[in-house]
Amino acid sequence: MAQIRRFGFGLQALIVLALTSEQRSSAEIAEEIRCEPTALRKILAQLAEAGIVEVKQGRAGGYQLTRKPGEITLSEIYNALHEEEPLWNQMLDTTGNHLFGKKVNESFQKIMTDIIVQVDHVLGTYTIADLLE
Repeated sequence: MAQIRRFGFGLQALIVLALTSEQRSSAEIAEEIRCEPTALRKILAQLAEAGIVEVKQGRAGGYQLTRKPGEITLSEIYNALHEEEPLWNQMLDTTGNHLFGKKVNESFQKIMTDIIVQVDHVLGTYTIADLLE
């Protein structure tokens, strides 16, 4: 599953959890957001590992947020689900090991760093609570 799709499904799962104080099973969440349950469990496991959700095992178990929706930034979620290189890193593949390619590579790396900083900044200004409005 592509990184951005994981991020989208992760956000939707967290919105579902934010709308109730009760635990929700992965099957219930998957059905509500129309996501394949196995893929959603992987997403929820990553979010649990990052401390964004907690999971209780067993028949009465399920998932719930570890903090209030206003305390969970989209940047935190994106970073928890981030596994792959950003698409713009593929720009480096177009530069060669010659003088011109090396110069362009330096410029591309600066651009990629700026993109990463800006994406993190923008996502850091939003929380799950903002998505509930």
